[in-house]
Amino acid sequence: MNSGSLSLRGRTALVTGGGSGIGRAVAGALAALGAQVAVNHPPGAERADGDLADGCFAVEADVRDRQQVAAMFETVGRRFGRLDVLVNNAGVFPRAQVLDLDEALWDLVLDTNLKGAFFCAQEAAAMMIPQGGGRIVNVSSSAAFTGSPKGAHYAASKAGLVALGKSLARALGVHGITVNTVAPGVTRTAQPGLDEEGFLAEGEKIPLGRVARAQDVANAVVFLAGDMGGYLTGQTLGVNGGAVMVP
Repeated sequence: MNSGSLSLRGRTALVTGGGSGIGRAVAGALAALGAQVAVNHPPGAERADGDLADGCFAVEADVRDRQQVAAMFETVGRRFGRLDVLVNNAGVFPRAQVLDLDEALWDLVLDTNLKGAFFCAQEAAAMMIPQGGGRIVNVSSSAAFTGSPKGAHYAASKAGLVALGKSLARALGVHGITVNTVAPGVTRTAQPGLDEEGFLAEGEKIPLGRVARAQDVANAVVFLAGDMGGYLTGQTLGVNGGAVMVP
């Protein structure tokens, strides 16, 4: 393997929801390989450039708002002059039983996790097409394939991301843009109701014997974002230690 093929030097990237957890790990991994990375966070969230990895800068936008998304991409364009990689990672998961799930909560999750990704993909494609190509990576979830008793809204949004990725891949491939999806399982990030004992118990159910680390997911994203993933599009990569074997 040529290690140079992993380099992202000279590339630019935008990671939505990049202030913590998986998004933060993805932004750091992209920057570590030489990319310049815009790290999105929602308005009101505490975010300072000094907290980010070298090669990253913060950009604010609520991905549910088309105008804010457009302004964010304009900022990225002014700063970088181009965009090579979009990682749609922004997401929320307020738990609720099906009978307690009201319209406002449904809309919050679908608007953030799915509609926001669509808005960002549209803006990214508009920048990438004149360049002759680019990479879009959506962050879904194993819940897209298993469902979730306290997350019908979340599972629906994440399954929608898988279908959106396939549709975008078919539409944008002719322009040299690949669109793929990663679907993490239980990941060692801030999880309501899961402490260390809970993570260990979940890990015992997984063929590889542990839950995912944020860096495991970041490694998959980096692969799909770089040259080595150049002939993959419309695919979903399960990053879950074998807990869910995505067809």
